[in-house]
Amino acid sequence: MGECSVRPDFGTRLESLQSQDIQLYRELLARDSAPGLSEDPDSVPGGQGVDIREDSLGRLLSSGLAVPDEQSETGFTPVNPETVGSYVVAEILESSARSAINLLRVQEELGQVVAEYRNNHVRDARGYVTHTGFANINAAIRLAARECRDEVLTSQPGGARSAAVLKESLAPTLEMLERGVTMKTIYQHSARSGSATRDFVRAIQERGAQVATLDESFDRLIIFDRTVAFIPADDDRRAAAEIRAPAVVSFLVALFERSWLRAVAFTPPGGGRAATRITDDLELAIMRHIVAGDTDSVTAGQLGISVRRCQEYVAKLSSRLGSRSRAQLGYLIAKSGLLDNASEEATPGARV
Repeated sequence: MGECSVRPDFGTRLESLQSQDIQLYRELLARDSAPGLSEDPDSVPGGQGVDIREDSLGRLLSSGLAVPDEQSETGFTPVNPETVGSYVVAEILESSARSAINLLRVQEELGQVVAEYRNNHVRDARGYVTHTGFANINAAIRLAARECRDEVLTSQPGGARSAAVLKESLAPTLEMLERGVTMKTIYQHSARSGSATRDFVRAIQERGAQVATLDESFDRLIIFDRTVAFIPADDDRRAAAEIRAPAVVSFLVALFERSWLRAVAFTPPGGGRAATRITDDLELAIMRHIVAGDTDSVTAGQLGISVRRCQEYVAKLSSRLGSRSRAQLGYLIAKSGLLDNASEEATPGARV
């Protein structure tokens, strides 16, 4: 008893079996039959009725632990679980073999077009290749991220980050951190205003990432293991340069580290001295733009803040210095020595 030549249909995972299913299976084993499902609806412990017994029987049938048997009094026979297990293992091995064959086939087919792609994106002797289109850029960055083993450095301008972009990047970022990769990320001060950015930063900081912000404008930069760097290759960022030339990557690393020394550690809004310094930094940055003759829209775009917020700063400065025009404000700022004092008081490397 318990052996059957009928191959069961494993529609239900064995882990989904319930206690009443095991009880029904025990009855089938003990008597090689169960009380008629419709004749004794209360025979299951706890008083469960016929519907529950039928559900249990259905799960036993779909998992292969019972099969129809016309010679049995109730029409069902229990199956040896080891036999069921052997079927399951065989199906898993067969599926794995198919997956391995498909993987080899995909690699072989892609191998034919990889050469074509590389021929059209030739990395010259200086270790430079351009990726066009967001799909190709993201694919190249994901590949470099998977290969990263020690360190990633990133500069992300533009103020508060998109919640959708952050959600998409969170999982691979955490995966890198959990396998021991160290991370330093620089945002602009204005990024602190975004709740999605704060949530993202909190999540990666809990895994050991270091995050800081700057008042100044900078461009996007990603460096993996100090061996490969990605920078924008055009103004609208629809093309990216992948750089592997050691001298150029080293230069970009040094550029990042200089910015890191000037940055302020990312803390929640209202974080005491950090918040005060950020406000002062933004004000000084706006003053520099005013002296340079930049418009509010240009200044806001460079600092990653809204035009309205920039205008509020300008209005406060005008009121404080008694300016009646934009040109006069630039003159008064330059004459006041505020920017000179800021340069003298700056202490590179100071962290808050």
